[in-house]
Amino acid sequence: MKAKLTLGNNVIVKLDPDNKMIKTRSGLQLYVDTSFEPEKHVVRIGTVEAVPKELIYHHGKSGYPWKTTMELKVGDRVVMYFLAIQNCLRPERKTYWREGNTTWISIKYHNIYAIILDKDIQPINGYLFVEPVEDPEFLRMQKEYERIGMEQVDTRDLSKTDVTYGKIKYAGKPNQDYADDYKSDQFHDEYLGDTVVMKRIRDIPVEYEYHAKIDDGSKLYRIQRHDILAILNNSYGG
Repeated sequence: MKAKLTLGNNVIVKLDPDNKMIKTRSGLQLYVDTSFEPEKHVVRIGTVEAVPKELIYHHGKSGYPWKTTMELKVGDRVVMYFLAIQNCLRPERKTYWREGNTTWISIKYHNIYAIILDKDIQPINGYLFVEPVEDPEFLRMQKEYERIGMEQVDTRDLSKTDVTYGKIKYAGKPNQDYADDYKSDQFHDEYLGDTVVMKRIRDIPVEYEYHAKIDDGSKLYRIQRHDILAILNNSYGG
């Protein structure tokens, strides 16, 4: 690969080796059948080998879904949206190529979640990485029951709830504009450590748990600011 620049908001990424094995907490390595639920075994991490000179955006027109800052450079390690990677690898799309055991894909910039640094994670494209947490109100009631010597019975059916909760762990820069007029990053005042209420359908895991590598394998959801329904506590203001 010698290309360093691309066109049309495309980024060329060399994928990490296939996820054919998982490593248990005890250190045991197990081979897995990646043909079963293949979306869970898609390689989501790779190294950037070419980037566009600039990002093209036209409000209200098809193409790039939001206006943001180009933050990638050649050599960056990145984590990407698994469905976009799957689409890149479809033979009819012709957006991948292989040499031996090495695979490259041409993926749109907006399908890249974050840059993986040595001791940090830098979300891009306006993304926030949040850790899932328990419903604060449920925890409050649980403590109240314990205070009076009773045990709270959990009768909730979480699959029927419309929201979920998380704590902001990593935050990217707000996007400057959205092609969808109903979305905006300009009316949020969130900080690292804040507990937020999110739309459940938007709580997409950054990595599949058995192959999780970034942040020591922690479970992280990726959302954007317009996915936040409420901020329950503000870490900056106390």
